Amino acid sequence: MSSFESTEFFKVDLPMGWEDQTVYVFNGPDQDGMQHSIMITIDRQLRHETIASFAREKTDPLVDGLQGVDVLKDEETTIPGGNPAWEFVYKWVPSEDSLIMQKYVFVIKDNMGFAISAKFSRKSYKTVGLQLPKIIESLLPGTYEPLEAD
Repeated sequence: MSSFESTEFFKVDLPMGWEDQTVYVFNGPDQDGMQHSIMITIDRQLRHETIASFAREKTDPLVDGLQGVDVLKDEETTIPGGNPAWEFVYKWVPSEDSLIMQKYVFVIKDNMGFAISAKFSRKSYKTVGLQLPKIIESLLPGTYEPLEAD
């Protein structure tokens, strides 16, 4: 397994009132006609006290906005390394010949919210999907910089 280490391409000194809203996207293998990807967003100004309310803010619009969503898992869990998390998995059939499995893992750590999402085919959910916990474990804890107070 190869490892990824981000290097600084640039540094920006943001004035008060600005915040980093970087979204990280990692493209995975092309398998079963699907380009796999993982998207990580970090909410550095978390306004939620519970992992459940953080997850609801992100998942309710999905369920309300997509027709034909079948929620397969929506529960609190623990990720490798022992950190509490919320797991949300759904399948969606956008057309007769297409089925998408989407998995979200939400984690609160150091007063920041991490939303990790990945999409799979039905078959690759059981193969490529098994790599997701290791990727999440490599992210947490401590591979990021906590928000500094201004």
